[in-house]
Amino acid sequence: MKQTIKLSLTLAAYTVVACVGLAFVYRATQPLIQAAADREVTAALSLLVGEASSFEPVTETLSTGVPSIVIDRAYVAKKGNEVIGLVAQVTGPTYASATILFSVNMARQLGTIQFMAISDTPGLGTKVTDEAFAGQFTGKSLDDQFKLGSDLSAVSGATISSRGVSTMLQVASWAAGDYLAGKHGGASGSGSAPVVKEAAPVDVETALQELFPGATFTDVSADITNTLERSVVIDGAWLATADGTVLGIAVQTSGQTYKATTMMTGVKTDRTLAGIRINTSSDTPRIGLAAMVSESFYELFAGKSVDDGFLVNASGFGHEGEMDAVSGATISMMGVANMVKISALEGSAYLAARHGGSGSSSVPDSIVMNQIPEME
Repeated sequence: MKQTIKLSLTLAAYTVVACVGLAFVYRATQPLIQAAADREVTAALSLLVGEASSFEPVTETLSTGVPSIVIDRAYVAKKGNEVIGLVAQVTGPTYASATILFSVNMARQLGTIQFMAISDTPGLGTKVTDEAFAGQFTGKSLDDQFKLGSDLSAVSGATISSRGVSTMLQVASWAAGDYLAGKHGGASGSGSAPVVKEAAPVDVETALQELFPGATFTDVSADITNTLERSVVIDGAWLATADGTVLGIAVQTSGQTYKATTMMTGVKTDRTLAGIRINTSSDTPRIGLAAMVSESFYELFAGKSVDDGFLVNASGFGHEGEMDAVSGATISMMGVANMVKISALEGSAYLAARHGGSGSSSVPDSIVMNQIPEME
C-alpha cells in the first residue's frame, strides 16, 4: 500500500512539473508563433496590394446584406499614412462553398482575387480558380452588374460555382467600397447597393402571383386529374383570369426528383408555359434545391411549348433530349421536367376543353418520361 501511495505521489509531482514547464514554453513561444502568423497574413495581403506598406485590421463588422455570405476579416491597406484600399476575406455558397481573399482600391475597383479554400467538384467547379474565370474580376468596377452572360463569362459546366463566386464578390466588394467611402474618403457608388434575393421555395400564393402577375385565381382542383402517369400527383389547380379573360392555369404537382419536390407550373391558353416555381423540396439544399430555385433554372422552362418533349439530355444516365442537364442537378431536373410535362399536357387539355385554349382538348395516348435512376 505504501509503495502504491509513493508511486502515485511521484507521478503527480512529474505531472505538475511537466505542466509548469509547458506553461513556460507556451509563454516563451506564443509571441513567436503569433509573429509568424502575422507575417504569413501580411505576405498574403501583400500579394493583393503590393504597394501597401502596412495593413490595419478593421475592428467593425462589414455586412454583405446576405446571411449566407460573410466577410470573415478585413484590413485597411496603407502606403505610409495614406489609405490606398481594403483587403477582405469572404466565405459563401458556390456549388459547395468557397473562401476568397480580394482587394478594393479607393476608385471602387476590384484587384486580384485569391481563393483561400474551395470545396466544389475537383476539375469542374474548382475551375473557377483558373485565371480564365478569376481574372475577369481584376480591375472590375464595383458598380458593374456581375451578371453571367453579360459582363462575366461562366465556366462551362460549372454555372452554379461561377454564379456563387460572382455573387460573393459583388456583395462583399460593395460592402468594402462602401466602408472605404464612409471611413476613408474613397469613391462613392453610382447607385444603390446590390440586392441579392436568396433563392428559396415559395408558397402557393406567391407562386401564383409570380406566374400570372395581377391575375385573379379560382380553385379548379376538382376539375384536373392526372390520366397520364401515376408517378406524378396533381395536388391542385387554379384558373388565372384578368378583366374577364382567361390567362391560363397553374397546376401544382408532387413527384420524385433527387428526393421529393412539390412545384407549380403555369400553362397559358396558347399552349406555352408561363413558368414554374418550386413550392417545397427535400433535395440537397446547396446542390439540387439551390439549382431548382434559381432564376436561371426557371428560365429553362418559361416560354416552352406544351408539345415539347421535356426530356433531359443526360448521357451519364443514358438519356437523350432537347433540354441540357444542369450541372450537379441532373436527377432533380429530370423529376421537375416530368412534373412539368404532366402539368402542361393536363392543364392545356383543360383550357382547350373549357376556356377556348389552343390545341387539343385531349391528352396523348402515351408519353415518354425521363427515367429517374433509383437512389439509396
